[in-house]
Amino acid sequence: MSDTAKLKEIPLFKDLSEDMLGEFSGYFKRTSYAAGDVIFKERSTGDTLYIIVDGEVVIEKGLDEEGREFKTLAILSAGDFFGEMAVIEGQVRFAQARASKDVSLYEVGRERFFSFITEHPGTGIGIFSAITRTVFRRLQHTSSELTMLFDLSRLLLERHASPAEFLRAVMNEVRPYLEGEWNARAYVYNVFNEEYEEVYARDAFPAEPPPLPVRPESGWSGDRRYVLECSAGGRRLACAVFERKEPLSGVERNNLATIFNTISSIAGSAMINIEHQAEAAMLEKLRKTKNTI
Repeated sequence: MSDTAKLKEIPLFKDLSEDMLGEFSGYFKRTSYAAGDVIFKERSTGDTLYIIVDGEVVIEKGLDEEGREFKTLAILSAGDFFGEMAVIEGQVRFAQARASKDVSLYEVGRERFFSFITEHPGTGIGIFSAITRTVFRRLQHTSSELTMLFDLSRLLLERHASPAEFLRAVMNEVRPYLEGEWNARAYVYNVFNEEYEEVYARDAFPAEPPPLPVRPESGWSGDRRYVLECSAGGRRLACAVFERKEPLSGVERNNLATIFNTISSIAGSAMINIEHQAEAAMLEKLRKTKNTI
């Protein structure tokens, strides 16, 4: 497929004419990165806009100085773009971009980008409008995630009788942030019979309940169902299944995946702490009972 045809498939350029796309393609450089390659590092300087042709890119924030742990901020796929703030305002990179799958990109530098817009102001306005709409959508996603995290943080300050009780509270907090009609179920892992046991179920539309998970892995199953797995230190703790009535777009699935990953991390750590608290309370009760005999 030609560069012009590839560009036509990208939402950012869907309104451009064939002639304009052909001219614009000359401003780009085609590059490829293998899965795991870092495209640019956090706090690095740059002036390049990247547009994904094929593959997947993760935008992630470093959590330690050594660069060993990262928090996923966004998962981007074909048709998405990134690095726009470095092009528009010349800012340093606020996060790292890494190819999570083999990826093919179009790259255009700041000088050449503005050169094209200066020569074609009508087209430039359309491109800027598309970039602004996408950035606004990403800000909405970030705002929703921050609000949800605030609500979940309140749960961490409360005492819970068991991991199951905590998981039910988490599910009740999360559901309002999911747009559309969703069915949701949650399960805790029973180490004695090595099975997941249902502790939460809420249906917004009639549907066959999902099969009881045996060894779940986090991720999308189709375009409507997401399985969220919670574990810590190699221990299986819980899982949840979210199913939407209407299919989700690739962008919507990527945005929700980052939120679900955050929920999984928070829930896993909290459930371990709740188990430790319950064990400590039981040991203290046994100690007091022994002292009264």
